[in-house]
Amino acid sequence: VSQAERDNNITVSDEEVDEAWQEAVANYDSEDAFIELLSQIGYTEETYRESLRQNLMTQKLYDAVAPVDDPTDDEIIAYANENLDTYNGAKRSSHILIKVDSEADDATKEEAKQKAQDILDQINAGEISFEDAAKEYSEDSSASNGGDVGWDKLSSFVEAYQTALDGLEKGQISGVVESDYGYHIIQCTDVFEAPEELTSLDQLPTEFQDSIRAMLQSSNQSNAYYSWLEEQRNAADVQINDMPEGLPYWVDMANYP
Repeated sequence: VSQAERDNNITVSDEEVDEAWQEAVANYDSEDAFIELLSQIGYTEETYRESLRQNLMTQKLYDAVAPVDDPTDDEIIAYANENLDTYNGAKRSSHILIKVDSEADDATKEEAKQKAQDILDQINAGEISFEDAAKEYSEDSSASNGGDVGWDKLSSFVEAYQTALDGLEKGQISGVVESDYGYHIIQCTDVFEAPEELTSLDQLPTEFQDSIRAMLQSSNQSNAYYSWLEEQRNAADVQINDMPEGLPYWVDMANYP
């Protein structure tokens, strides 16, 4: 692999690592919040940046030695038909989040809950649209997009959120829902009802198309890469020497079939 990286002049610049870092940070409230999360799973900023560099090197190598065409519409349709039960009933939602720490005192929690209730009352009275309320009041990163958090089949929501969403029909708005993040107001904005058989991509939400396309692309490229890697191993001139005997660390491997 290292030889192939050299042969194909594969390098990753600091600027590319910085760009990947900023893309990761963008999913969180702040860079400090992201770094704090990394520390909880055993990373420092330096070690995580190095992992990003290695991931970028790997992807560049895949592209160089195992290029594959984009999946065709027919391939996407075929995969979707095989997995329609997975997507059927998927719900898209938006939410408004009033944050409060799960360990906050009762008074702080009650204040946040009442704020959420006041916003919900405004929405129900027709004084403000859900989308505008999300943009004005929500403390989640989705606020700028009207609170949209996409399809539940493509995301992992906390249990309290998912349970509340499961009980909503398209267009319905929940009451105030408590989770570890604070208090949510949830609106179900769409429901995907799968046909008996998919015959056109137009029948599938764009987000599902993109997800399947990326998955097939990754799978096809992985298969092509490992075929290439096996060819390289078989063609490599590797000399395996006998283990010297009589050394302190010598182990007779015949004893370990």
